[in-house]
Amino acid sequence: VTSDEVIALQESLDPAYQSFPSTGWAFHQSTRKAIRQLKDGDDQYLWQPGLRAGEPDLILGRPYSVVQDMPEMATGVVSIVYGAFEKYIIRDAGAARFFRLDELYRANDQTGFVMFSRHDGRVLQTNALKKLTQA
Repeated sequence: VTSDEVIALQESLDPAYQSFPSTGWAFHQSTRKAIRQLKDGDDQYLWQPGLRAGEPDLILGRPYSVVQDMPEMATGVVSIVYGAFEKYIIRDAGAARFFRLDELYRANDQTGFVMFSRHDGRVLQTNALKKLTQA
C-alpha cells in the first residue's frame, strides 16, 4: 500500500459523509503497521498519535479501528475500509441460545457451556463506505 492509495481512498468518499462522527478507517493490525510507516509528499507520517490521554490516534485526521477479522494485505483482497460506519448496520437474527452441558463433562468433574447466536450486517448506503482492494 502507498500513501497515495490511502489518500485517494479517503478522497473517494462522498463529501457528505466526511464529517460524520463515525467516519474513520478499519483494517487488520498488520495493515496498521504498514500505514504507520507511510509518509505524505511533505515527508510527514500519515499516522499521528493522539495528543492527550484518551484521544484516538489518527490517520489523515480520522480515527481508526483494528479489525482482526479483516484480511491482511495481499493481492486481490479488500484490506482497508474508510467511511461513515454508522451507515453499516448489524442485525441480530433471533435471541442467543445458551446451553449448559452437565452430562458430557461429568466424567471429568467439569461443566461445559455452548452458545449459539446468528448475526448479519450490511451497508445501508453503499456510497457511505469505500474500500481499497490491493492490486
